[in-house]
Amino acid sequence: MEENDLLGVQLRSFEYFVDVEMTKIGRELGTFSPRLLAPGLRDLQFKIEKLWLEKADFMEKEGVSRLIYPMEARIRKLTYSGTVFMEFSVYENETFKSKYQVAIGRLPIMVRSKYCNTYGLSEEELIRIGEDPTDKGGYFIINGNEKLIILSEELGTNKFYVQRESGSIKYSGYLLSESLTQLKAHRMEMTKDGLLYLTFEKYKKIPLIPLVRALGLEKDVEINQLISEGEDFEEVYINLLEFQNIKTSEDAIRYLADKLKLTGSPEVKREKLLSILDNLLLTNIGTSPNDRLLKAYNLLKMARKLLLLAHGKIDEDIKDHFANKIVRTPGELIREYFLVALRTLMTDAMYQYERLVKRGKIPSYTSIFRSKIFTERFENVMAIGKWTRNRTGISQALDRTNKISVLSHLTRVVSSISGEAELLEARMAHGTHWGRLDLIETPEGHETGLRKNKTILAKISFEEVDKNELIRKLEDIGLRPIIKNISDKK
Repeated sequence: MEENDLLGVQLRSFEYFVDVEMTKIGRELGTFSPRLLAPGLRDLQFKIEKLWLEKADFMEKEGVSRLIYPMEARIRKLTYSGTVFMEFSVYENETFKSKYQVAIGRLPIMVRSKYCNTYGLSEEELIRIGEDPTDKGGYFIINGNEKLIILSEELGTNKFYVQRESGSIKYSGYLLSESLTQLKAHRMEMTKDGLLYLTFEKYKKIPLIPLVRALGLEKDVEINQLISEGEDFEEVYINLLEFQNIKTSEDAIRYLADKLKLTGSPEVKREKLLSILDNLLLTNIGTSPNDRLLKAYNLLKMARKLLLLAHGKIDEDIKDHFANKIVRTPGELIREYFLVALRTLMTDAMYQYERLVKRGKIPSYTSIFRSKIFTERFENVMAIGKWTRNRTGISQALDRTNKISVLSHLTRVVSSISGEAELLEARMAHGTHWGRLDLIETPEGHETGLRKNKTILAKISFEEVDKNELIRKLEDIGLRPIIKNISDKK
C-alpha cells in the first residue's frame, strides 16, 4: 500500500489533461472568425495559443482573491476551483496584430492534485490547516459536496471489430474513430452479393471502391494486393467489376459528389466532397490532404478483415475481451466536456462581437469572452452527472461511509452498457479481466457485471505514445509495413 499509489491514476490523469491536453485542444480547434466585421476589416481571426489553470482560489465579496483549502470549501458550500486563462492571437486582414490573455472561467480542481493548495504539504501542515492527512484525494468539491468522476469502461476506439449479420447484410464491421477533438462512428458492410459499403456520419452506404479511388488509390492491381495479401477473394473482383467505369480519382470524386447529392458547380462539389473526406472520414489518421492515401490503405485493411471473417479465416471479435476495452480516466472524461465548453465559449464570443458591431461599437477583443458560460457549464455537469454522448452517472457523490468505501468508490469502473440491457455475455467475467478488474466486487441486481472495480495494483496508462518510437520497436521485433513507400506516395 505504501509502495503503490492506489489513486495515482486519478491525480495523474487530471494533471496530464491540464498540463498537456488543454492547450492541445485549443490549438486543434483552429481559428474562429465572426461573420460580421467592424468597419475597415475584411478579415478577422482568433487563434488559441495556450490555456492554463491557476491554483484553487476564492474571490470574496470585497473583491479580494485568496487561496482556499478543501475543508473551507466543504464548510462554506463553495466550489473548489481555479481560474482558467487563455492566450490567443488576433489576425486582422490576414496580418498578425497582437496576443491577448483573458480569464475564460473556472475549472473544478481535483483534491490533492498539484493544482490543489494542499499539494506538497507535510502531515503536520495539513493538520494545522484542518485537513485530513490520510485523505488521498482524487475527487472534486462542487458547492460543498464531494464529487468524483467515475472510471468508465467502453469499447476501444480506433479499432475495427467484425461480426456476422442476418438479412441482406451478411457481415459488418464497426470502428469508432477518435482524435483529440472528434469522435466519429464508421460501419463497413458486405451484402449478400459481395459488395462492400461504408457508412459514416450522415453519409449512408458509400461504395468502397469509388471511395478509395477518390482518396487517391486508383490502380486495380494495388487495391487487389492490399485487400488480398496472398488470399484469393472473389469479392474483390466483384467490387472492381461493379465500378469498372470509375477509373480515376476525378471520376470517383464526381460519382460520390452526385451520390451524396452535393450542390453547386462541379468545382464547388469537388471541394465539398474532399472536405468531407478530410474532416469526417477516419479523423484519427488526420485531417490533412496528405492523409488521404493512408485513409485509403486503412479502409482496404478493414475490408480485408471483413473478407477474412466471411471466408472463415478468422472468428468474430469478442467485444468482452479486455484487449478490446478502454477505461476512461477522470482526466479524459473532463477533456471531453472541456472541448464542448470551449467550443461554446468561442462561439458565444463571436456572437458577442457581432452583436456589439451591429450597435456601431468597436469591441475590445478581451471583453467578448463571458467566463460565466464556461464556469456554470462545468459546475452544472459535475453536480448533475449528465455527460457528453447522453451518458449519465459519470459524476457521483463520494461514498464517505468509511475509508474502504472511499477507496472502493474511487476505483469503481462502470460500463457504458445500460443496466436494463439483457446482455448475458457482457455481465460475465471474461478471462482477460483477471488482474485488471475485481471479479468479486460487483453488485447484485440489474447492475451485476456492469459495475466492477479496478484491482488494487492495476495501472491505467493515459500518456501519449511516441508513434515513431513505437514503429521502430515493432520493426525491431520483425514486423514490416505492408506499404513500404507510403511516404513516397504522399
